[in-house]
Amino acid sequence: MYRIFFIFLFVGNVLLGQQSIDLQLMGHYNSTGIVRQIPDAFFYGGTIDSAAIDKSYESLKQRNNFGLLMGGYVIWKSPWKLPLAKDKLLAEYQWTFSIGAQQYTGLHFSKDAFGLLFKGGLPYLGDTLQLNPLLLESTSFSKVGIGLSNPSTASSILLNFVQVQNHFAARLNQATWFQDDQTAQISLDLDGTSNLGSPSLGFGLALDIDYRFGTDTEEVDEQEFQLLVQNLGAAYIPSHQSYALNGTMQLSAMPISWWQNKKLDELGQQILDSLGFEKKVQSSWILMPASILLAKRINEEPIKKIQAYYGAQMLLRQSYTPFVYAGAHIKAKQFWQTGVGLAYGGFGGLRAQAYSILKFNNKQLILRSDNITLHNGASLLIQFRCEF
Repeated sequence: MYRIFFIFLFVGNVLLGQQSIDLQLMGHYNSTGIVRQIPDAFFYGGTIDSAAIDKSYESLKQRNNFGLLMGGYVIWKSPWKLPLAKDKLLAEYQWTFSIGAQQYTGLHFSKDAFGLLFKGGLPYLGDTLQLNPLLLESTSFSKVGIGLSNPSTASSILLNFVQVQNHFAARLNQATWFQDDQTAQISLDLDGTSNLGSPSLGFGLALDIDYRFGTDTEEVDEQEFQLLVQNLGAAYIPSHQSYALNGTMQLSAMPISWWQNKKLDELGQQILDSLGFEKKVQSSWILMPASILLAKRINEEPIKKIQAYYGAQMLLRQSYTPFVYAGAHIKAKQFWQTGVGLAYGGFGGLRAQAYSILKFNNKQLILRSDNITLHNGASLLIQFRCEF
């Protein structure tokens, strides 16, 4: 599929002109309280010291987020227009093709759950821990799209054919943990579900809409806004495993002889039975991690040296909070423009962002980070555009 796309792009480049290609790569991860050393140890290897755990624990609230969003895509706006007369509504539109892949992982967790996981049960003897709400969502998918774009307004719409490589969702609606400091008894109350999609079996459709519009004014520096909708659709997973827990379990101190007489599979089944464990195979529809962005676009040919930018983004996942940002855009040189501002939401709290735009003839390179201070995470976006 990918080879066909690039062969198609090469043929169009050789035979025709008046076209453009956009390449974008991005990666973001952040948290509302976990310091960056902890996820970095999982991503790149290394150890997690007690200072990082204590600092994170003190910064956490009762409800917290951690998330990862990364991917990339290529959009080719071909020179081929629709075979319509010039006076028709769609006469100015040209065929557009895209290909890409994306990974979304979001975790919503409590402060007690983090403490139990990284500190163990000893510091909480005699306390009742609230492990809920606990929500984990993860989806990885690839897509190939075909649609239309308007060269004069830069608006476009694409219909994507989506293949889901992996999908996992788990939720604990109720989870309490009590460890008695006198009898060494542990009481665990759980109520939750999870779904695991089989690899490479999910497929569906999704829309990408890029709508540009401006204010009704005759000023030279007329403001332009962008409504960007990506991955708005659903996918069908024909066969996946579903699990459910709804029960209470108590573990008390047992003599060594009791553990020696128990087989591992027998003990595991006994624990699952106590928790009301159920397993079944089913099919289902899932919503794609669609994002909706409304933003003021930067006028790259401004009269003013400094102008404001701002925007807001929502992502249709419970573990992602609305993301808002605002700042100042500066035209430093003819070939270089930059901007600095503040961002809040998404997977983290308040943080600083910055970007640079480099333009050379018909090429443009954008480098952006929504977390330049590396506060509880990291962020990088690279976008390259070429017209030929």
